[in-house]
Amino acid sequence: MQLKFTPLLLIVLLFTGFSSYAQDDLLNMITDSTSGDSPVLATFKSSRIINAHTVETVRKKDLDFRVGHRFGNIGGASGGGVHSLYGLDESADINIAFEYGLSDNFTIGISRSKVDEAIQGLLKYRILRQTENDRVPISVALVSSSVITPKVVFDKTFTNNDLHRLSYVYQAVIARKFNEGFSFEVIPTVIHRNWVPFGDENTNFALGAGTRIKLTKRTAIIADAFYTFSDFRKKNKGIYLMPPVSLGWEAETGGHVFTIMFSNARGLLENDYLVNTTDSWGKGGFKLSFIISRTFSTGRKK
Repeated sequence: MQLKFTPLLLIVLLFTGFSSYAQDDLLNMITDSTSGDSPVLATFKSSRIINAHTVETVRKKDLDFRVGHRFGNIGGASGGGVHSLYGLDESADINIAFEYGLSDNFTIGISRSKVDEAIQGLLKYRILRQTENDRVPISVALVSSSVITPKVVFDKTFTNNDLHRLSYVYQAVIARKFNEGFSFEVIPTVIHRNWVPFGDENTNFALGAGTRIKLTKRTAIIADAFYTFSDFRKKNKGIYLMPPVSLGWEAETGGHVFTIMFSNARGLLENDYLVNTTDSWGKGGFKLSFIISRTFSTGRKK
């Protein structure tokens, strides 16, 4: 059965989670109350740490083009060792993404991943920004994403219905830049999948955390991790879920941000790694990955 990709589904994909632009009212109110306060810049260097979103948004009229590639397991029972060049012969996931700044605080995006041929629509709105005098001590961004998986699934319990293919993720990213060398964030998360295997939960809550530790002017150590709360996964620990944990090195080179990292997660999108990570770091189930981000100005005045 082929997917009928209707205009209605496209609208749901791109805009589920935020019913409107939010009109910048909240942000304007915050700005007015903190007039004269300088915002903290570059809490993180990119809109992602590794798997996790950051509070950073794409500047108005800029376009961020991102390519992510995750190889196969380096070791473990599912790794090929030297015969797969420690996972480099394999491809767990590939993601190509475009994110555009409608304003300095509001980003929209669309991406496509290899896993289940997933297409993701993204909305990200920064509602609070840390100030240098600590009158506003944290930055906060809200993220809403919707994913549709066009891949044909031959499963008697999966009818290949368009609505069954949809999943949604809602996140609040709460971050603080403690000093020039250290930033930290927490990410309360809700994920809802319209279709799940028998016994699994449609809706799960998760909590993520991430950090950036600056090494030099242009490089840093980065890390993020998530834990998904699930009674189903507690009963099937090690079969259906392991916490996705990632560690990497980030380098800024002009308009590029290049990240090389290791992660036990297979997928690069939240709808996959939050609920489908099964590999263990302790058993060699981690993968080499990289992400390249390039920002283009599409009309913003210098």
